[in-house]
Amino acid sequence: MKKSMTSLMLRLFGLASLAFASIGTVMAQPPASVGVYAEHRGGKVVYHYRVTNNSQDNIAAVRIGYDTKNDSNNSNNTWELLELPTGWDFYTGIPSTSATSPFGWRVFVITLEENEVFGINWETIDDNSPELYPSQTFTGMSVTLDKADINYITGHAFIIFSSKPKTPTAPTVPLERLDTTPPTLLVTLNPTTLWPPNNKMVSVTAAIAVNDDYDTEPEIMLESITASETLADGDIQDAGFAADDRQFSLAAEREGSNLAGRIYTVTYSATDASGNKATASATATVPHDQGK
Repeated sequence: MKKSMTSLMLRLFGLASLAFASIGTVMAQPPASVGVYAEHRGGKVVYHYRVTNNSQDNIAAVRIGYDTKNDSNNSNNTWELLELPTGWDFYTGIPSTSATSPFGWRVFVITLEENEVFGINWETIDDNSPELYPSQTFTGMSVTLDKADINYITGHAFIIFSSKPKTPTAPTVPLERLDTTPPTLLVTLNPTTLWPPNNKMVSVTAAIAVNDDYDTEPEIMLESITASETLADGDIQDAGFAADDRQFSLAAEREGSNLAGRIYTVTYSATDASGNKATASATATVPHDQGK
């Protein structure tokens, strides 16, 4: 009898532990999640946001680039964004060509006097605007910049609920990067064989094939050109490193004793607007001879 009671108590204790663990898991879920990805578009960078309401309250505003640390100390609150939207003006705000909003919402920059950092705020226009209801997801929030600012991806979002919310505070949540996959990159050179080995410069063209899940225009960069032999000054010419340079000249030269010939290795990178980077290489050879 005592053994049976002990066994029953252990089972009940186990079930209770599971129940508390489940409650803890539910409570640990943030009241909202804000995902972000970026894309290059026409020489600019566009940041897109997706907001999901995990709470029991309606969300009336979302502020990107503001971290309250989720405490009661206002002195440690941090503004995070550095680059202003394209065409932003203090008096006219963000041009319609540089931002999008869900229906019934508006977007504007929040700046502080003598403060170089700021936030981007989306909010309902008036009391008749549709709020973000529990379990609902909003897309259609985007902002365009002249150049990238990683803080639009690595920063935080401040969530503001409707009046009289069940959630006691307006929380800060970290931004979730939606794009974590590097682009696919393929590099081919033309020509791949530099002949004859007369030490003359040969123009080489690189063809780049790149694809990315979110970014249709990843940044292409010539990373390096190396060789299997020691190079003399001038063996590589007209190569713009750290730039999208796809044409350069290589010396058709190799050491006579090297039966493998000289092998040039040309490496490019492709980086999407969310910061994911891929590299790929191709080779051009100055053969020892034309024997097979």
